[in-house]
Amino acid sequence: MTMINRFTYKSKSGKTIMVREANELDEEKFLDYTTQALRDAPYMLTTLEDIENMTVQEGRSVIKGVKELPNYALFIAEIDNHIVGSIDFKNGDKEKMRHQGSIAMTVHPDFRNDGIGRALLETLLGWAKNNTAIEKVSLRVMERNVGAIRLYKKFGFLEEGREVRGIKEKEGYQDLILMAIFV
Repeated sequence: MTMINRFTYKSKSGKTIMVREANELDEEKFLDYTTQALRDAPYMLTTLEDIENMTVQEGRSVIKGVKELPNYALFIAEIDNHIVGSIDFKNGDKEKMRHQGSIAMTVHPDFRNDGIGRALLETLLGWAKNNTAIEKVSLRVMERNVGAIRLYKKFGFLEEGREVRGIKEKEGYQDLILMAIFV
């Protein structure tokens, strides 16, 4: 059995946040967490409808797929053994793009603005810096998600461009801001 990296942080409210690599034993908890996190997630690119019909087997495939690929990562944040956040990294699958990849992060609605995102981002960027194949970490964020944009800028992410009207919602459109950091 391989050793799972674990990192400990303190939340703004003083709770202990444990961030670690996800494993196949997390499959049911992760699927349940994802469903909860997307219930109130106006800035997530994935919607609850996108995953409502995902089975535990498909959830297992996601985690197993990440574990089998050397430059993919999935970290989860836990408080009191409950998943409260996750972040994943996927790099380019083409030879000329393997040096870069993108992240996606979610935080459970009950734990937002408590330092979970900071802990996840710090862990992921540390992993990327220690991975000799990864040089650049990118992301896409909705223009109205000012809290996330502020967090990314604190870590050194810079805006690289925009996907104009990249998101279509009932209320209208939003641009997607493309951000990146070189590690």
